Amino acid sequence: MHNVSAGPAVPRPAATVILVRPATQRGLCVYMTRRSAKSRFMPEVHVFPGGAVDPEDRDVVAQGRIVGAAHGPAAELTVAALRELFEEAGILIASDARGNLVALDDGELAALRAERAAGAPFAELLARHALRLDARELAYYSNWVTPERERIRFDAHFFLARAPEKQIARADAVEVHDGEWIAPADALARAARGEFAIIFPTRMHLERLAAFDDVDALFAHARERVVRPVMPVEREDGAIAFASEADRAW
Repeated sequence: MHNVSAGPAVPRPAATVILVRPATQRGLCVYMTRRSAKSRFMPEVHVFPGGAVDPEDRDVVAQGRIVGAAHGPAAELTVAALRELFEEAGILIASDARGNLVALDDGELAALRAERAAGAPFAELLARHALRLDARELAYYSNWVTPERERIRFDAHFFLARAPEKQIARADAVEVHDGEWIAPADALARAARGEFAIIFPTRMHLERLAAFDDVDALFAHARERVVRPVMPVEREDGAIAFASEADRAW
């Protein structure tokens, strides 16, 4: 009997948040973390907060615990983006029963995070505190699919979000570590020196971000974009590259 080679792994839907804020003097900064050395996928690599869609994300949608949705992607992707931002970076973009964005302090965020870490279902956590995720200010930015030759694959959707003024981003110290605000150009320079491990899609996003002088200009650009899926290829030497000139313009 002949062996039948398995086809490419089916990519899992995933969502990532590029959290940005104005830099102290000029330009903008982005929040990045380092993935745990124990991670099955991309250990020790610096990333934006994100992860795979979870069944709980659909529960949040079904229970109406989200306000607005970024144009284009399925609602559970938007929920996954905001949930992962909360779990990995401690930032919760949410509104109250009147639809007003809530200003959560450190103590409130720590308590919510502890409830979640203890196993509270996300939709129930939001309901118990009369909160709804608020996606009105998110901007859907890009859609990257892991190359077919990779064993673990994701269909990753990237969103832009402004950092809430009074919330302090803190890596969860479990899945991710060493959270920091960094200028995109600085992240690229450190990566070039071998001090800051990043993967191809992250580098491409940082290069785009580095071209903008302020957050408003970045969001204006994002809202004019037409997002289409991009799937790079892995060359024989192991390097990742664009599959076509059309993809290069992503």
